[in-house]
Amino acid sequence: MKRCMAVVLLALGACQPPQKRGDAEAVRAQELAVVMSLSVQEVSQLKTGQWVLYTVRTAGSPTPLSTRIAVVAAEGDRFWIENRSDQESGRIISKIQVDKTGRLLQLWVGEFGTNHPAKVYPGKDASGNPMEPPKTHYPDAKSKVEITKERITISTTGKAYDCTRLTSMATYPDGRETTLVTWCSPEVPFGVAYEGKSYGGVVRRTYGRHTMELTARGTDALPELALPEK
Repeated sequence: MKRCMAVVLLALGACQPPQKRGDAEAVRAQELAVVMSLSVQEVSQLKTGQWVLYTVRTAGSPTPLSTRIAVVAAEGDRFWIENRSDQESGRIISKIQVDKTGRLLQLWVGEFGTNHPAKVYPGKDASGNPMEPPKTHYPDAKSKVEITKERITISTTGKAYDCTRLTSMATYPDGRETTLVTWCSPEVPFGVAYEGKSYGGVVRRTYGRHTMELTARGTDALPELALPEK
């Protein structure tokens, strides 16, 4: 199985861990980033035009958010993948290019509806040194993942899926623990892998006060972030 680094396609600032235990807003932002994070783990299954759209709800908040991941182009054995996510600062699109082995080649970030993306990787830091590939700030799972079968019905569409449920207790650097639960189905693209086995794409994920559910999927995705011409 060709594996790709778990690439969180959200604005990079949303993925930073909270600076202190009492910073409730930073904790909320981190939990939301974990719920909305979507990764590419099975490069060989990618097809141009694939897309999935999710609705994200937070307990106590009347306004849902959304996130979408899509394969928008292929250049030989290289793929361009976009993730459009709602954030407090607006709707952000992250765009990556990966090769057939899943290696990250490029990362661009820009606001939806604009044509001025910033190139994040590859590049140089303030000291002029080559930047390392961006890393994802996931909580560390301290316990073994519990895997069970469960049929669930999505509240956004009413459609039922036969899923594999992966449950783990996630631990932050400050010691807080939260249960991360992801329901996966082979009917959905962008499969989640654990210990070398793919369980299909995300149907639902819960973490903290946040829930992400599949809203729609299709095969006609088009690019939404234009890159500068070479």
